[in-house]
Amino acid sequence: YEILEVNVNGGEKKLQGRLDSSSGEPYVPFSFVKEYFEIYGEVQKQKEKKVLEWRHSYSEIHESKFEYDPKGTFLWFQGYHVEGRLRVKCICGKEEVPVSSQWNPNGHYYPIQIAQYGLSHYSSYIAERDDTGKVKLFEDAESVFDSNWVVSEPNKVENIVDEERGSRVIKFWTQGFVGEGVSLHLDSSTKEYVLSFHLKQTGDVIITVSIETKHNTQHLIHYTSDEEMISVKQNEIFMGIGTWKGWRKITRNLDTDLRKGLRLSEKSPNKKPKNTPKFSVTEIQTITLKGSGCIDNITLSRSARLDFFMAAANWFVRNQDKNGGWPITVKRKIMEGVEMAPGWYSAMAQGQAMSLLTRAYYHTNNSVYLEAALKATSLFGVPANKGGVRAMFMDKYPWYEEYPTTPSLYVLNGFIYSLVGLHDLTLAAPKKTEAKAFFDDGMKSLKALLLMFDAGSGTFYDLRHVSMRAPPNLARWDYHTLHVSLLHFISGIDSDRVVKDTAVRWTGYTKGKRAKHN
Repeated sequence: YEILEVNVNGGEKKLQGRLDSSSGEPYVPFSFVKEYFEIYGEVQKQKEKKVLEWRHSYSEIHESKFEYDPKGTFLWFQGYHVEGRLRVKCICGKEEVPVSSQWNPNGHYYPIQIAQYGLSHYSSYIAERDDTGKVKLFEDAESVFDSNWVVSEPNKVENIVDEERGSRVIKFWTQGFVGEGVSLHLDSSTKEYVLSFHLKQTGDVIITVSIETKHNTQHLIHYTSDEEMISVKQNEIFMGIGTWKGWRKITRNLDTDLRKGLRLSEKSPNKKPKNTPKFSVTEIQTITLKGSGCIDNITLSRSARLDFFMAAANWFVRNQDKNGGWPITVKRKIMEGVEMAPGWYSAMAQGQAMSLLTRAYYHTNNSVYLEAALKATSLFGVPANKGGVRAMFMDKYPWYEEYPTTPSLYVLNGFIYSLVGLHDLTLAAPKKTEAKAFFDDGMKSLKALLLMFDAGSGTFYDLRHVSMRAPPNLARWDYHTLHVSLLHFISGIDSDRVVKDTAVRWTGYTKGKRAKHN
């Protein structure tokens, strides 16, 4: 091979390549090819030889082989781990749902994120058909003895009968919050990281869990009866669980809480660090109680899918406003001169809330969830410039906006997600015609406008280049494959060839195919 000087675009960039002396074939560095053509690949060792794995797209297309079941998994969400995302600041101890740091590092409740959290856990529950796996019970108070508890004077632990629960419980009291408290040794070194217990406060409490990670590092997570979201002090994490009357079940994924606390202690918690220190929980050691109250059914399990799913569904019921929506409480800037003030609604949030609430209705047979889903349709009839989510393309085609800007943005994925929610609600309440009418109108718009999102080798994320006279906003590959996956789903509802044929063509783009030239 000879060294070959490579001039790119008339000398815009110069690099060193190689020339095969025998064939005359020139070669350029793959690092340049990757950047220039936006492809992906790396050299891997396979079966004692080195192989260059080359991919045009880094993202996966989901195409279901089964008929859609509105009571079953939501699309492909069983593969989602919402709480693991960098933009999830923590799982709030009081509301028991994700807190988003997207657009506001202080945190806010983002309905789309909360709906996806609930849908992912529900889908995982359906896919796994096992909610908790092995459950370790450490205290259910059914024994009249309390010898498992470590108590020092003047602190007290007492096994009593609680009339409200109709069973025996552990009553505790400590002198203030300084000192040892009362402790129960868990000493669990397996992968049961989900802690659950029932708690009744008769005063302020602090529930502390001692966790050991690799290299014998000890961490403390304090669940406190205040409103603080999350804070960190060295190896101690503080999370507020609020106050309430009566009994409440608390379910916490200790691994998630620990990771979120450690992430918060980093200088840039919203950015992925170059060298992420790996750690693993090796032992859940003790649970320590301080303050005054009663506790029952202390367990560790591998998961609690239904608890997390219902926490999200209940949040939507509690927080739905008089307009039937869930306003986003932070400003969202789309581009220079185009932004939405706090209090805007999202059609994607409305739709995914419907998908979540209808599944909660199926699971519980409680009509409160279906009623909330039905109320959520009202904003689909309200124009975006009047506080709703409905835009009109060329005064003819209704479009349900993920981001209801003026001028309209026409985001594709959020629009289709809203259609999925309307479809779920139509199936759950077939006698209510409003959701079906909005769905049918939306499908007409999708089929009419779909090809406007075709960029010839990928897709446009939105139509700002049409509606705002702005430079086009190409969808990155994970959004492109999301477009394709959603079209595959929609084609199972509506057999119009334009949807299926477009999905097939867009799939080809992920493998380097392009639209034909003239």
